[in-house]
Amino acid sequence: MGALNVRIDPQTAAFLERFARETGLTKSEVVRQALATLRKQRARATAPTPYERVAHLIGSGDSGGMQLSERTGERFTQMLLEERNAKRARRRRTTRRTH
Repeated sequence: MGALNVRIDPQTAAFLERFARETGLTKSEVVRQALATLRKQRARATAPTPYERVAHLIGSGDSGGMQLSERTGERFTQMLLEERNAKRARRRRTTRRTH
């Protein structure tokens, strides 16, 4: 294990002493844990977001401004009208044949 000598101001030294005493750790263990925490935070900050991880699997992240979710109701209404008109046309054909 490598050794490191660090100069710190009196307030930080007092905090380190108090924290080590309260937690039952040595000052070296407290510093090692603090550095490990910093390493984890940096790794998280530089890690890709979930979207970035799967972006290659998602065709496109943008609808091209077509507002598809807003137009869903319009398309559904159109489909219902087409279905109703088709049923009416079938009824007309069958009633004409029977008369």
